Amino acid sequence: MSMKKLTKKVRPAKSKLEGIPNTSGIYILHRGTKSRYVGSAEAGNLQQRIKQQLKQKRGITSFQYRSTSSTKEAKELEKKYRDRLNPEQRRI
Repeated sequence: MSMKKLTKKVRPAKSKLEGIPNTSGIYILHRGTKSRYVGSAEAGNLQQRIKQQLKQKRGITSFQYRSTSSTKEAKELEKKYRDRLNPEQRRI
């Protein structure tokens, strides 16, 4: 797996969403200081997936993401981050 890190927390603004790469990757949605949702995106779909989740989930104040070189790597990292952060994967 690549040694890239998550981005710093980003507030959901349209201009910032356009800068997200169209690759595979993972993302973490935050409400306040709590990590609320960890997800992954298949190849070429990270930007679209984050936009979709921000529309569906209420009260998200920031998010982080990390692009990956493959969908397999994204799924592995999703599990790793979900286990480590143990966010409440519930509807928000």
